[in-house]
Amino acid sequence: MKALFRIEGMTCGACSATITEALSATAGVVTNNVSLITEEASIEYDPFLVTTDKLIEVIEDCGFDATLIKSSEGPSPSSSVSTVLQVRGMTCGACSATIKESLESIEGVETASVSLITEQAAVVHSQNIQPAQLAEAIEDCGFEATIESSTKQKQQDVVSRFQVTGMTCAACSTSITNALLQMDGVSSAAVSEITEEALVKHASHVSPEAIIDVIEGCGFDAVLSQSQTDDPQSSGDYTDDDVLFQIYGLTDEADASRIKNLVETYLSSTDGVLNYSFSFSGQNSLLSNQDEEVGSSGDVLDELSIHFNPQKVGVRHLIDNLDTLDDQGAVKFVIINSIDRSSESQLKILSRVKEIQYWKRNLVWSVALGVPVIILNWTHMLPPWNHLMLIRGLYWTSVLQCIPTSYIQFVLGKVFLTKFRKFVANGGKGASMDVLVCISTMVAYTFSIIAMIISVWHGQTSKPPKTLFETTCMLVMFISFGKWLENRAKGATSTALSKLLQLTPSNCTIVSDMEKYDAFMNESEKQVDSTDGFPTRIVGIDLIQAGDVAIVLPGSKISADGVIIYGETEVDESLITGESLPIHKRIGDSVIGGSVNGPGAIHVRVTHSSKRSQLQQIINLVKESQVNRAPVQRFADFVAARFVPSVITLAILTFVIWTVICSAIHKDRLPMAFNMEENGRYFVCLKLAISVVVVACPCALGLAAPTAIMVGTGVGAKNGVLIKGGDVFERVTKLNVLLFDKTGTLTTGVMRLVNFKQISTSAQLDLNKWWGVVGALESNSEHPVGKSISQGAKMHMGLSFEEDSFPWKVSNFQMYPGLGVYGKCSMGAESHEVYIGNLNLIKAKFPGSEFKVFDEEATTSKTMVNTTAHVLIDGEYAGFVELTDQLKPGAKKTIRYLQQVEGYQVGIVTGDSRGAALKIAKELGIPVSNVFSEVTPINKDKVITDLKSRLEDVSIGFIGDGINDAPALAQADVGMAISTGTDIAMESADIVLLSSRNSNNELVGIVNGLSISNATFNRVKWNFLWAALYNLIMLPFAMGCFLPFNLMLPPIAAAAAMAVSSISVVVNSLLLKNWKQPSLDYDELDEETQMGEVFDLKDGTNAEFQIVKRDRKLTQRLRNAMLRGMRDRNGGYRMINS
Repeated sequence: MKALFRIEGMTCGACSATITEALSATAGVVTNNVSLITEEASIEYDPFLVTTDKLIEVIEDCGFDATLIKSSEGPSPSSSVSTVLQVRGMTCGACSATIKESLESIEGVETASVSLITEQAAVVHSQNIQPAQLAEAIEDCGFEATIESSTKQKQQDVVSRFQVTGMTCAACSTSITNALLQMDGVSSAAVSEITEEALVKHASHVSPEAIIDVIEGCGFDAVLSQSQTDDPQSSGDYTDDDVLFQIYGLTDEADASRIKNLVETYLSSTDGVLNYSFSFSGQNSLLSNQDEEVGSSGDVLDELSIHFNPQKVGVRHLIDNLDTLDDQGAVKFVIINSIDRSSESQLKILSRVKEIQYWKRNLVWSVALGVPVIILNWTHMLPPWNHLMLIRGLYWTSVLQCIPTSYIQFVLGKVFLTKFRKFVANGGKGASMDVLVCISTMVAYTFSIIAMIISVWHGQTSKPPKTLFETTCMLVMFISFGKWLENRAKGATSTALSKLLQLTPSNCTIVSDMEKYDAFMNESEKQVDSTDGFPTRIVGIDLIQAGDVAIVLPGSKISADGVIIYGETEVDESLITGESLPIHKRIGDSVIGGSVNGPGAIHVRVTHSSKRSQLQQIINLVKESQVNRAPVQRFADFVAARFVPSVITLAILTFVIWTVICSAIHKDRLPMAFNMEENGRYFVCLKLAISVVVVACPCALGLAAPTAIMVGTGVGAKNGVLIKGGDVFERVTKLNVLLFDKTGTLTTGVMRLVNFKQISTSAQLDLNKWWGVVGALESNSEHPVGKSISQGAKMHMGLSFEEDSFPWKVSNFQMYPGLGVYGKCSMGAESHEVYIGNLNLIKAKFPGSEFKVFDEEATTSKTMVNTTAHVLIDGEYAGFVELTDQLKPGAKKTIRYLQQVEGYQVGIVTGDSRGAALKIAKELGIPVSNVFSEVTPINKDKVITDLKSRLEDVSIGFIGDGINDAPALAQADVGMAISTGTDIAMESADIVLLSSRNSNNELVGIVNGLSISNATFNRVKWNFLWAALYNLIMLPFAMGCFLPFNLMLPPIAAAAAMAVSSISVVVNSLLLKNWKQPSLDYDELDEETQMGEVFDLKDGTNAEFQIVKRDRKLTQRLRNAMLRGMRDRNGGYRMINS
């Protein structure tokens, strides 16, 4: 099982690493991922060994608050089992009723149904009930029972998204993730500190409220944004949905009770409403459409939550009817979890408005109060401060420094004190950067207070006591300044996602009366430039439903995904697909919600609701990329978990060692810094210990990967490349083999009929009838070959209009993926059984049969360079159809670049004939030995499996259309899906390449995707290197290792260095925004820098492959040096000319 937890209180990578380590040591935890950025923890665990409550306890023991967001059911003790039993001896309805009643009386039986007709009993029960017990219960009723089957029911997971506030660094998100993954029923959890979101996949029995409790238990605030069932087999609007309403207008308890009854009556009778819950004045009850009531809570808002099937009922239908329930019209329902509100809230989070304002306010107050303290500290030995006393030993300068410093320490530094308090309360677990800051400031503040007390105790009148109040003030000032700059930089890392969110429309104009609209459109012969002729309605974006007709005026945003049913225009999709020029759209073309309409008015038939639009999928994908952590980031978490305790230990050792040295060695032999300190040498020891605590920076480690990944995914999204997370970036860098699907990937997929041959059979069909049965059968196919054959048949039959149909009717149609089609074609009394497909289909359906003509044509087809579809009518070979395909623009340059510049081994995996595949390979320059032809879709993944079994350390990328190639995309180390429509195949692919239907640079997205991934991961590595070097260099300085050379790092300088470290990591990540598209025109490179060494993918040995890999690395280094020189000469890379 997997669980997602919200964790509050993490501030840096050390926090998340501490939680990760604690979870890993917990029995029953399989894997766990904690994200500081999203403040979430995703945990996979064995429910038989550990529960979600135990996981929360582990996280809280680390010093963080954890709340279970969601958990997905796996093979847990609460999973249901479906058992079917054969029952003999029943004679009437009373028998079946008796058995049913007996079964339902067993504790743990959920449902039981008994059929008198089939003599079967179907029972759904818990795992702790054995099927034999059910059989025994039936036999006790006087009947015979045998077990037919008993299988575990597959529980449907729920995916919930939460907005989390309060995270400050990577350690926060890591601790939340770990806490969530420890929840019983949560299968995965991902937390992003940058987007302040948690994505949790959990079982249906885990409520979002329980997950929120876990997150709030971690010290963070959480709000449910969305929760829906997770069904990989469903897409679009075929999954259940949730909507949350706030109820306005309730006046008293009686009014609430009246509305409650009305709501119950309406929802219980509405088809498609699965369950619902409402809360009035602190009382909560959850009722399903079977009137089952469970649970209670203390909600203070009047709310109504509905879980429904959007295929049966829409949000607009629900809210329209709910608003009419109250006769007085005083009660209104307003959507709380609306997309518009969510986008607005997310934009504020991404821009870090709250954090920037908080740290800016802290900075201003710390400067205003701290500067006078610093001045007083510098002048405390000068008149009149050196003799002005409030009482004997209590100097005014000390009091005037103490008062503002106390405000800075306990009010402005409250965030640090809170984290330190949790750190202590949890036995030293969950240490973060904030803990180090609190320790250092408290040590300085406490030392100063003690110095004042000693001065008063002894009645010191010679001079004011030496205090460190200025150290506390300057530390808070520098930390606040660093946090302010850091959050401003973090906000800049999310600009691409922010722009996508800004594309989300807020409302839409839809047709409110379809009958009047249809009548108007049928009668109107003029240009329809307004909506005066039919009724319309402006609705919020959440109220759009599939099937609506949206009216899009020139210059406005297209409100939802759909198909144009009227009008012609140009659409700007640049921020979604990366296309720089507007795309011409006409009737029948698909449009993407959020894109900007051009000069023409259009009417769009909505195909997806707003929550499941392509824009929302892209936004969710970019956000979710934050939670898929690269292995190198997990290593950083491992280091960070031990970092803070190690630093504290080093600080203590520094103080102890230097104290011993000062006690054992004469002062004349000590470094100069000890003799120059007016407060004595032990005061220097204390300052050194404080410097060690301050200068250490786990934040840089925690930000190294998340910031670079956020910028990298943003750059990718801007260029039409959607990359799913840090682990994908890392896997791309290891690729050495790229396999391409042919049709629709390397070629346009629009086949053109170039040749055919009819062979007479006993059916005695003339050419027109022959084309009729061929075209009618293929018109039922969605495959590009089938569509082209159908269009060619229409052309030969003279059917020139789109609405023209074939006279033959097709029944029993069957499609054989990768082989062909079958169907029974009838016209009047005449009927024929027809097969159309490749050689493998003919051989599979007619094994051992000998068709003389077929053998001749088959021999010929093997040598053909085009795609051939063979026709069999009534079991006889009746001819063939030959089609050809064209390469996509830019295909040659792309393949050549990948082979000769990047050094990838490129191959083709296709279900097409060998002749057609070799023709395309020859045009692209792909070796014959790297072409895998006549491979069925279900066997494409076996090609990848075979390569992995033969070649050591091979890493394979597969590029396909994401539909028929899904198994191969999933099997490959990196799957890249080229999407040209609105239905993006995001599940199987790791990288989705967006482009429009009329795009001429689809394949350039492959080069961009690989280039962006490599650049991003290189940036991650540089960030980690800088963070590691910073700590390795600065810690020895702070510990006083260079004091013999009179080099010392005071606490103030340490604070400044620490702030610079975090800021530099974020700024370094921001440099990714300067990424440029690599040029495909590289002819000016020397031949020695072109990596064209070819490896035989089919028959090459592992030893040969290792040589090729080694040579590629050497050549790539030389090539990169040459490219850098070219870039410097030309002032940057040139844009791609495809």
